[in-house]
Amino acid sequence: MANFASIFDTSSRKSVLVTACDTYPGYMIAREILKHGDKDFKEVHVGYFKENKLIHLLKREGAHCVHMSISEEKTICDAYSKVDVVIVVPPVSDAHWGKGDDCCVYLHAAVKAGVKGLVLCSKMNANKMQGLKMLAPLHIMEETLRKIKDKFRCVSLVHCSVDIDHLWLFRDQVAKEHKLCLPVDKDAKFAPFVAQDAAHGLYNMLTDEKFPPGIYELTGPEKLTFVDVAHKVSGAVDKKIEYEHISRKDMERYLHRQGEVCENEICFIGDIFEAVSMKMLCDQTDDLEKLLDHEPTTVKKFLEKNSKDFMPRSAAD
Repeated sequence: MANFASIFDTSSRKSVLVTACDTYPGYMIAREILKHGDKDFKEVHVGYFKENKLIHLLKREGAHCVHMSISEEKTICDAYSKVDVVIVVPPVSDAHWGKGDDCCVYLHAAVKAGVKGLVLCSKMNANKMQGLKMLAPLHIMEETLRKIKDKFRCVSLVHCSVDIDHLWLFRDQVAKEHKLCLPVDKDAKFAPFVAQDAAHGLYNMLTDEKFPPGIYELTGPEKLTFVDVAHKVSGAVDKKIEYEHISRKDMERYLHRQGEVCENEICFIGDIFEAVSMKMLCDQTDDLEKLLDHEPTTVKKFLEKNSKDFMPRSAAD
């Protein structure tokens, strides 16, 4: 049976493209692939809607960068035609995201360009999220993938839980106010994973012949509430951090003031937190552990490694 590794083994160009690399998930996947590029890939292409510091970093690492927009199918097709495999990370920074089924151009373009392998990154239980504006396109894309999957040699659908790296957006709040304030029910559990782990797991899926194409459900190794997370932050920074439930509007105002993610990404994050409260992201699997061949990083280990980011500057220095 064909797998992604066999596509690259038999290809002369050995090239891959990752979409939405101006967002953190896309950036992390592209960075992981670039890290091993000399061994497995001749070219790594990355798509973006808005050129930002993440794209500048990938350019310096040798990525071929191309602007992409949901409204520009020809540009997407042209970019896809240069690669063997495309990893579609939801282009949530695109101004057209969340406004219907136009997002499926990222999948239809793969058929038109003759791509050999396709990976779609989505969310666990996306079929239950149709009432959440910024998550609803995920189910639409999954349904489209189901209809066109026979057009490719290999197809994988990667369902993700919650990326604990989102905490980085709230680091100033933790450092200055000693609080973690989010619009998530304090009793809602989820199984968070670390973006670095997910990126490396995807890299292994692409390059190791023992991993077949299919559906992968990526979660962390433990179920937690954000009250639990705040407690683990306390241990990492050696200061008591309280969890406080706030309104979604208050969180959005905070992220606007920080200015680190665009309006669409803020709304996307808001919908993810709403899905957590609705218990849509509480499942836990061992798929990520299988892809990594070891236990995924715990939240505690993630926070200990990055503790300086959550401390006041004077304390971290």
